[in-house]
Amino acid sequence: MRVSSLYNSNAMMSQLSRNGDRLSKLMEQMATLKRVNVPSDDPIAATRLVQINREQSAIKQYQSNITRVSGTLSIQESHVTAINNQLLSLNDKLLSAANGTHSQQDMAGYGAEVDSMIDSLVASMNAQNENGSYLFSGTNTGTKPVQWDEASGKYIYAGNDSTRETTVANGVNITENTNIAGAFSSGGNDLEMLNQLKALSDKMKDPGIPVESYQDDINSVLNSVKTTRDNVSSIFTDLGGRQNRLTMLDDAHTDVSMANELVVHDLSDTDLGTATYNLELYVNSIQISNKAYSMISSLSLFSMM
Repeated sequence: MRVSSLYNSNAMMSQLSRNGDRLSKLMEQMATLKRVNVPSDDPIAATRLVQINREQSAIKQYQSNITRVSGTLSIQESHVTAINNQLLSLNDKLLSAANGTHSQQDMAGYGAEVDSMIDSLVASMNAQNENGSYLFSGTNTGTKPVQWDEASGKYIYAGNDSTRETTVANGVNITENTNIAGAFSSGGNDLEMLNQLKALSDKMKDPGIPVESYQDDINSVLNSVKTTRDNVSSIFTDLGGRQNRLTMLDDAHTDVSMANELVVHDLSDTDLGTATYNLELYVNSIQISNKAYSMISSLSLFSMM
């Protein structure tokens, strides 16, 4: 094989170019502190990084959903707690009215107080969030759920039974609304307890109705109040269960996110110790190549003649 001076020159220049490219890439990695700046740096690592980034984006969205739903449930919990306290006060008031020793004037006073308590219960059931949406009207959030129907002379439920669900993990949805009307109903959302209570208060305030004639009604309403309190307690327990589940999911997302960050660090970050060592090798290689090229280029067949 014939080796010419041009061949030696081309081979040496090619080697110098490769060393220069390696040195340039290494300098870029040290400047950015990233081992993988473009997919060609490490195709396998780059593919894994894309997958992790996609997963991290999903986790961020899940945690945002969890924060929002948890806030919504907390607001609902506060109103459910208020309803439970109102029912306790109502129970005490009815027990006081049920002793059978009160005059018609006394019972009229009880009736007025019961009316005020009904208004408080209805106000809590018609609670709204900061956006003006009703909390307990199902998915019909623009409609006041508990309304007084003049035609029937009863309270009616104007919301619906539909649920709103939010995705908080892969394949996991959490219901973010609560059906409070069902706690006051014997079936469906008929609000029977409120209507019994309203009918009783009307009798209490009517001077033409003897006190002894509605003592059984008071006892019946007391039983309804107890049932409603039990139902409200179940709702509160359910809300607490959903909050606990959200907390556990959020903790799990945090753990996975931290683990992903460690993997990203291992896959993409530059090891400065190794990079510094390689930098010295490349610099030495370039220096040796330059010296060798200089020596070879000075040689000539004519000098051997």
